[in-house]
Amino acid sequence: MKILEYLYFRMYKAYLDKNDDPKVRSFLYIALLQFAIATSFIVYLEKTLAICSVFSVEYLSKIKHSYVFWAMIIMPILLFSYASLARRPFAYFSEKFSMCIANKYIKIWMLVILPFLFLFFSIQLYIFLFGGNILGKEIEGIIS
Repeated sequence: MKILEYLYFRMYKAYLDKNDDPKVRSFLYIALLQFAIATSFIVYLEKTLAICSVFSVEYLSKIKHSYVFWAMIIMPILLFSYASLARRPFAYFSEKFSMCIANKYIKIWMLVILPFLFLFFSIQLYIFLFGGNILGKEIEGIIS
């Protein structure tokens, strides 16, 4: 939670400096990051359930393609981001993180690419664990 608060503070401050709407943009950034984490977790969980034969691949595919399933993922992410971060005043985050040593070393561009890096490395981990086909070469995973 503290990491999300720090990321919200840094993005809020960056958007404030750029004269953009910091509350909405920072809220959306945090929601995007949480969605990337949730999506990776769902993919791993789906593959694990299919390998362990808990559910059939067809049944998991049916669940995955339903609008209700994605609404049950997206709505809590948006509500959590709003309730825990966007409702608080910026002064709360400013007094908590303005003197943080990480502000000097962590640049904004690093935070912007964080969700995409997370997705990239989660794909790499997926291939390592479960295998796959990359550029025509079959890779066998540890748990396949």
